[in-house]
Amino acid sequence: MQGTAERLAASEEAGHESGWAAFMRRLARRFLSTSSLLSLARVAGAAAGFATQILLARTLQASALGVFYSVTSLAAVTGLIAAQGYPAIAPRFVSRFLEKGRDGLVAAFVAFARKTVTLYAAIATAGVLAFAWLWPGLSTEVRLATAAAALAIPANAALRLNGALAASLRRFALAYLPDTCIRPFLLLGALALLVVLGVPLTAALAAGVLTIIFGGLALVQFGLLSKDGLAARLPAEAAPRRYVRIWRREAPPLVLVALFTFFFADLDILLVTPLLPSAETAIFGLCLKLALLVGFAVQVAHQVVVPDLAEAHARKEHHAIRGIVFKTFGFPLAVTLGALCIVALWGDVILSLFGPEFAGAKVPLLILLACQLLRVLFGPNVPLLTVLGAQRQNATLAFVSLAVLVLANLTLVPAHGVAGAALAVALTTAVWLGACSVVLSRIGGLRTDALLLLHRTAAGTGERR
Repeated sequence: MQGTAERLAASEEAGHESGWAAFMRRLARRFLSTSSLLSLARVAGAAAGFATQILLARTLQASALGVFYSVTSLAAVTGLIAAQGYPAIAPRFVSRFLEKGRDGLVAAFVAFARKTVTLYAAIATAGVLAFAWLWPGLSTEVRLATAAAALAIPANAALRLNGALAASLRRFALAYLPDTCIRPFLLLGALALLVVLGVPLTAALAAGVLTIIFGGLALVQFGLLSKDGLAARLPAEAAPRRYVRIWRREAPPLVLVALFTFFFADLDILLVTPLLPSAETAIFGLCLKLALLVGFAVQVAHQVVVPDLAEAHARKEHHAIRGIVFKTFGFPLAVTLGALCIVALWGDVILSLFGPEFAGAKVPLLILLACQLLRVLFGPNVPLLTVLGAQRQNATLAFVSLAVLVLANLTLVPAHGVAGAALAVALTTAVWLGACSVVLSRIGGLRTDALLLLHRTAAGTGERR
């Protein structure tokens, strides 16, 4: 009997250990998945970016930081425009051609897109260099910083296109890590080394360092991607004219969508540069970047549900879509409300970490954080529009919102300075999200805003009672 009891106890213990082992394996698979690791890498990159902002703000004068923000935003926006929207259509066409076994068309698309992007990047670089050299009234430091940033335009465009191609070939680490994680750490390390060596930082030097990092990352990414046969193969024949016409028609309108959704900070900094002194541009740029760091929680919460939304839409299960959307509110709502409370109580102290010039910018920062709260409350309406295939409507909404942003900046910034720039962002955000919700309701019969979900939750609770 004693032996039987011991065997039973050992069996229960083994089963218990087996259960724990299975649980730990499932947990490890969940947290060691590609998407989880990439998300962690992006969080680490955001932390490095935050540290870089502190370093730049503490070592550069506010006016020099404003110049750095302006020229690097110019390079980012110009590089995206030079990419001509081909990064946005690459996943769709590459995936379609691969599914049909048309490897030749994949090679033709890659060759055509690279040739087109290289041409436009060269033209854009020459144009910005000419501006830096010929525009009257620019100081030597501004000319040098602009020229340094101009040389980063080809690398910016290449990272956009080759990153999209890598993602299409399911090489996700190669697609996302160079720009979202590796670049922030390299920039932080390079600038910190210069400070330790006693080299005085200037806007031109910082822009030059960033350009070198962009160029190195673009070359490494291109080299690694070229090891893939499909990305490196020369097309056996030129791309069919029918496809070329389709690519040229569908790609350029998506530039506006990408500018507004992924490069909003760079775009707006570029828009306010002629309207604000360099020091105030630095203050607004810093507040906007800090607010978007908080908004990263919103972006992650919305992006992780896109596959679930796509599957539910394919099955035409609208009730499932509402359940998925409801799950996107908790984490980002806690983060944004927490950030608002912290800045409301200790915003002056936090901003003074960047320098005394920034300590008085609490109100603009609160306004920009409120914009992130708006994104939470409206829910994932923008990615859901993409899931529904509303590219044309997305482009129209982006164009209208960009027009609102330009007009709001022209109206509010000259009169109210940094606070006016923050109010312009708030107005544009409200118009953009509201318009997206209206379009989503009309073409898909769906709503993702918190008000509707709370109403239905309350109604469900009342029915159960």
